[in-house]
Amino acid sequence: MEKKFGGIELDELFGGYEIVGIPANSLPQDVASAVGCINSGLLGATYQPIFYVGKQVVNGISHLFIAEEIRVTKNQKKMIVGLVINVPPGEGAERGEGAKVVRIIEEADLPTDVQVAFETTVKQLVGVAYKPLAYIGKQVVKGVNHHIIAEARGIYPGAEPYAAVMTINVFEGNTSVVGIAPLPGDEGLCGYAFTWLRANAPLGEWP
Repeated sequence: MEKKFGGIELDELFGGYEIVGIPANSLPQDVASAVGCINSGLLGATYQPIFYVGKQVVNGISHLFIAEEIRVTKNQKKMIVGLVINVPPGEGAERGEGAKVVRIIEEADLPTDVQVAFETTVKQLVGVAYKPLAYIGKQVVKGVNHHIIAEARGIYPGAEPYAAVMTINVFEGNTSVVGIAPLPGDEGLCGYAFTWLRANAPLGEWP
């Protein structure tokens, strides 16, 4: 079965995840508790989820977030990262007991053609630097639209990073930006390209 939703061919990154797609202020209590347990046991950094992407059953449940990483340094440096945490099965799972960090994604490895398109596109932009965190998928339109979650940071001292969804179009060898929307955002901000992340259904159940 093809992994498509609304015309977007999904990347394999989400192949095993049940998509949840909700802002961090709407986290279920068990998930919020797991994040709290993670932060209470870490030294050197804390993680504040921005967006809850999805979950996967793997020796308990793994949860995938886009999150703000705050490093405990003199300048309290912040970054936007992909965060995967795992909560093992057991009676304490609902309280997040035993939660651990499985993976931190500071910069994603994009497919080669997408990486080239991304690098070509960001060179055309001024004032903000972008770093890819996840490749959502692609959509055949006039050419191909590629949808990427990225860390965005203004190019000036003290600029705070934020998460954004970048849509890049490649048509006859030319690249252009279709849109850049802060994450999380309402449907008006994120638009059609990102609405699939709000569908609460496993990939295998999508037509």
